[in-house]
Amino acid sequence: MTREFTDQPLDPSLLDELLNTARRAPSAGYSQGVHFIALTGEAVPSFWRTTDAEAWFAEKQEGVLRAPVIVLPIADPDAYTSRYAEADKAGHGLDVAANWPVPFWLTDTAMAVQNLLLLVEARRLGALYFGIFRNVDTLLADLGVPEGMLSVGAVAIGHRADIDRPSGSPTTRPRRDTAEVIHHSRW
Repeated sequence: MTREFTDQPLDPSLLDELLNTARRAPSAGYSQGVHFIALTGEAVPSFWRTTDAEAWFAEKQEGVLRAPVIVLPIADPDAYTSRYAEADKAGHGLDVAANWPVPFWLTDTAMAVQNLLLLVEARRLGALYFGIFRNVDTLLADLGVPEGMLSVGAVAIGHRADIDRPSGSPTTRPRRDTAEVIHHSRW
């Protein structure tokens, strides 16, 4: 994850290409309930102010504030419950959100975000996925997001600064051994 960005703008057509490809992640029942809101220009400082994240990043990881793009991945649960109410999917009770043992609207959105992170890396750009912990409802309302949609964090995207170095938990915690996390045939 990148924590030091330059303020160099990102080509809008490149951003659209990245987002269009990222959205091709798996989609349960081809529900296609994943949305991206790309914030650029004045919408970026407004995002930082609305979410109260500006002060924290200014103190802890100031270089993130220079990212010229913030992408908000949005999940639409209704796209899934509506899809699973259709004749070819009906009968499992998944037309009710509470009946999903795993809310695939979140899973599918997370996979689209992973696609985006990999695409950004492949273009030798920088990205940082992070959570939004304050004023999410205000942010979504200000952006005109319909009610019922869910924020699944944010992705800062831009050109990686030359001074960017690995930081955070991966520099202080070892990766778990393969034998601890990969299981064959049973636990």
